[in-house]
Amino acid sequence: MNALELTAFADRLADDLTIDPAAVGPEAPPDAAGLADFLDRARPVDDDRTVLAIVAAAIALKNTVDHLLARAAATMERTSLPQRKRLRTVGAVLTGLGMAPSAAYRTARLGAALTSTAAVSRGMRDGAVSAEMGDAVIRGLAHIDQRTIVTEQLRDQVISSLMVQTTPAKVDQKARAWAHRLAPDDPSDTAVPPAEDLALNEMTVHQGQDGRIEARLDLDVLSGEELNAALDPLCRPIPEPDGSPDTRSAGQRRADAFTQIVRTYLSHSERPLSGGVLPHATLLVPARLTSPGPAADASTATGSSGPPGGQTTASAPTPAGAVVQIPLADVDQEVTRVAEFGFTGPTSVAMAELLMCEASVAVALLDDDGLPLNVGREHRLFTPGQRKALAIRDRGCAFPGCGLPPSWCDAHHMKHWAHGGATDLVNGVLLCRRHHGFIHTLGWEVFAGPDQYPWFLPPPDPAHPDRYREPICANARRTLTNLPTAA
Repeated sequence: MNALELTAFADRLADDLTIDPAAVGPEAPPDAAGLADFLDRARPVDDDRTVLAIVAAAIALKNTVDHLLARAAATMERTSLPQRKRLRTVGAVLTGLGMAPSAAYRTARLGAALTSTAAVSRGMRDGAVSAEMGDAVIRGLAHIDQRTIVTEQLRDQVISSLMVQTTPAKVDQKARAWAHRLAPDDPSDTAVPPAEDLALNEMTVHQGQDGRIEARLDLDVLSGEELNAALDPLCRPIPEPDGSPDTRSAGQRRADAFTQIVRTYLSHSERPLSGGVLPHATLLVPARLTSPGPAADASTATGSSGPPGGQTTASAPTPAGAVVQIPLADVDQEVTRVAEFGFTGPTSVAMAELLMCEASVAVALLDDDGLPLNVGREHRLFTPGQRKALAIRDRGCAFPGCGLPPSWCDAHHMKHWAHGGATDLVNGVLLCRRHHGFIHTLGWEVFAGPDQYPWFLPPPDPAHPDRYREPICANARRTLTNLPTAA
């Protein structure tokens, strides 16, 4: 079968999956209806066996086609086709032909390994093994090979045991079990035990379809110990403002602790450079989605108001803090661009507003063509002296019951910058990232009271929206700290 015959077969299948009204009318012969019409009209129970048979045949066909793609990928690698196409890898060639990146690079991995794993190759060729399972077996073998030496005879046994697993996750588990079983009982003095081998450390970071980031770590025992030591003090439960237990699960507290460690690292000056500058998160904001606010004095950064109604231009850049507000009601309906991160893509209005309070986030204004108009200063909001004064006053996160250290907190404008709020001690408050999010997304409010200290208002009760909302004083001002149950 050549390329023309493959194309003809694909066309036949596509035609059979297209419903033809003329072929299913009352005058049509019984066998005239195609596959699509049968699937559309299949009856419960009566047609179950036929539907399952079609699905099984389609899965086997898909597995065989995946084997064909893997073999073709191996041929492209062997003949150096990517280099002739001015591309770096076989995966890049497949991506250019329309394959999703994850599937493309999986196909390239399969192609490179099929010659050394004949059982996987045969299983895929015969339609019994999927590309996902085949890739899991190959990754499992690599995991074992990194940790011990496997003889050819034992290798066949290992492959067979991996291939009878029911899911890729179970293949991974079985491979780890084999690695432990085959590890030498008495390693030589020069051998590094797997638990201490830095060469085995891996980390994968993947962005899901909903934009969330998924990460997986495989660390040596010392790095793992250091990670746990860093996470442990940040994972403690924090009581709610009313004294009730922390509602976050252990996994949620661990995730909050990890993000806090990353943010603390990014806000520190003694770290490696990336492209000649200190690495930090970058928020790209279309200028047409922003509302210029009062400009801070660039020489003092004390919050002095600039000319009202000033325009953001390339020749007279507005401080980055002035692009906080994104009033949706005023947005041109034709504008489709949204605020987005440099690495992970589009983000919400609430997140964009929250990040405007973060001094370690660089904000870039973009014109309608996506070109930068201005780039905000890294330390564009509260000065180090002002943050020190806030730390003395608030002693950490000011949210009731929290008190995380000042170095883990954002300096938040109680009256928003874009709404005329000044960058000064009275208008500032220290909030950890979690409680900073409470202000921007969960309906909590914070304001400066008559005593010039922060006060917090809980969100309105949906069941009683007119009920009085009792202000709660900042954490450092609470006086019940002598009670065991005090927040």
